Amino acid sequence: MTSETAGARTRGQWRTLALLVAGALLVRGSLFALRGDYLDWDEALYLLMARNFLTGAGISLNGFPHIALSPLFPIATAAVSTLSGLSLLTAGRLVSALAGAVLLIPVWYLFRIHAGERIATLGATLLVGWTALIDVGPRFGPMWRHMYAGSEPLYLALLFGALALGELGMRREGRRRYLYLALAGSSLALAYLARPEAILVGGLYAIFRSLPVWGGERAGAKLAALAICAASFLTVASPYVVHMREVTGRWTLSGKLQQSRATTDMYEELVRDDSKMGPFLRVWWAVDESHTRLINPYWGTDGSVPLEQQNEEYRALLNAVRTTVTSPGQRVIIRARDYASALWVLGVPLFLPLVVVGLFWPGWKLPDRLPPFTLAGLAASVLTAWLVFVLPRYFLYLVPAFAFWAAIGVTVLARFRWPAWVREPERAIAFALLATALGIASARALSGEANAVRAVGKKDREAAERLAQIIPESHPVVSWHPRLAYWGGWDWRALPVAPLDAAVHYSAHRRLGTLFLARGGYSPLELEADYVVITLDPALAAAYRAFGSGEAEHPHPPATLLSVDEVAGFPAGRIIPGDSAGGGGPE
Repeated sequence: MTSETAGARTRGQWRTLALLVAGALLVRGSLFALRGDYLDWDEALYLLMARNFLTGAGISLNGFPHIALSPLFPIATAAVSTLSGLSLLTAGRLVSALAGAVLLIPVWYLFRIHAGERIATLGATLLVGWTALIDVGPRFGPMWRHMYAGSEPLYLALLFGALALGELGMRREGRRRYLYLALAGSSLALAYLARPEAILVGGLYAIFRSLPVWGGERAGAKLAALAICAASFLTVASPYVVHMREVTGRWTLSGKLQQSRATTDMYEELVRDDSKMGPFLRVWWAVDESHTRLINPYWGTDGSVPLEQQNEEYRALLNAVRTTVTSPGQRVIIRARDYASALWVLGVPLFLPLVVVGLFWPGWKLPDRLPPFTLAGLAASVLTAWLVFVLPRYFLYLVPAFAFWAAIGVTVLARFRWPAWVREPERAIAFALLATALGIASARALSGEANAVRAVGKKDREAAERLAQIIPESHPVVSWHPRLAYWGGWDWRALPVAPLDAAVHYSAHRRLGTLFLARGGYSPLELEADYVVITLDPALAAAYRAFGSGEAEHPHPPATLLSVDEVAGFPAGRIIPGDSAGGGGPE
């Protein structure tokens, strides 16, 4: 092959990849546009964190330094919003759409070095429409009934970017080798700042990549590469690790691990029995005995009690509402069943048969069939499923492995006899699968259920914006769903799922004067209206604040809801002292 021919082939490869990336961006951008005003739970939390970051409150949520959700996605959203002038919502969706499209570049490179250009192009083509990676589109199976947007696209782009840069470094000589390795460590650190499990996947990748079967580098060269990656990782990640130390009082990589592990067994009960949802939600948003702080560390820690004590209190509450205790053998069966269900969701029925063919069809050598990025993903998913939690979106790093095996399956299928008019069966199969995937995604995104979700989102936005004309921006408002606070411009506080008396005491202690209750939200009152605005009587608030946070047992005026009039078209009320002293109050 002449240099001119090689150059033309390289340009053709880059042109094909550019078209695939542009197509992925178009798909993700279109689905974001179809979301309309709908905000899912985590999406709204990330937006509130981004807004708090811009206002100088740092990495915070619910009035406290936040330790559960990782900070990179809200920081990136805030940066893009500031630089472009876009709203935080548009900026966040732009970050997700771009990251989801850029992900194809490192994945294509990993596919190519392990199986050649043909598999790389086929796999990247499938990923354009793989619904589990669109991360804004309709879902298949459990946990995917809603359109969701969060940190996953950015996390995955940085994670696989780190793996690809590491491979580039191991395959280069001279100064560029060290540059690529340093960039790999930095990219892995940023992936960790988007989701903490990046450390597990990256570490397992380094272990599998060090095995002789995937490279003939000397042991010294591998150790040097690992040292460079580790040094750059620590340099980029250390400020956040120090921040976590200052907030929690201990060295930790994630503030969410203990909460997730504590919730796992209860979550498994919820999957089997929806009637347990009420007790679980009361624990998730529970206040302590003094009604002055939320127990779950997810909502922040104010320093009044050590973080470990909060975790112990939260675990104790969860154990109190559990009704079944599983044996080790039962736990293995349950986790295995849930794990298989998660793989089904991620693989998507449309592609799963091809994944099986590509993974098990004879003729492919083991190193080619199981490159390090596939083994690292599988091992990380099994460890996470057993030690932490089984949720499909926790295992999204497996989807590129599925695309890799599905691409191999396409090549196997293309070997069979096809009609003469099908000149390139591999491309025909890949594009047929892509068109089918996008057709299903479009049908789901335009379905009656999706239209209903968008209508609710629009109604919530209009309600919050009307109410914002009465309640000043940045004024702390107690509400259940954070999207209401985002649309209204308020500083959001989580609403305890507790009797009215306890919720009012918590609000008074935190100096929160307005409660915004909404349809579909867990509230201390049974409501028929879609939205209810409640203000706290100043005299009652002062009476509640007179009791210190350390007093578990204390009498105080019960809270009574007094209907007054309407505010901005919503039923409005005022919470006043009851007629008699003593704890408790109406629910």
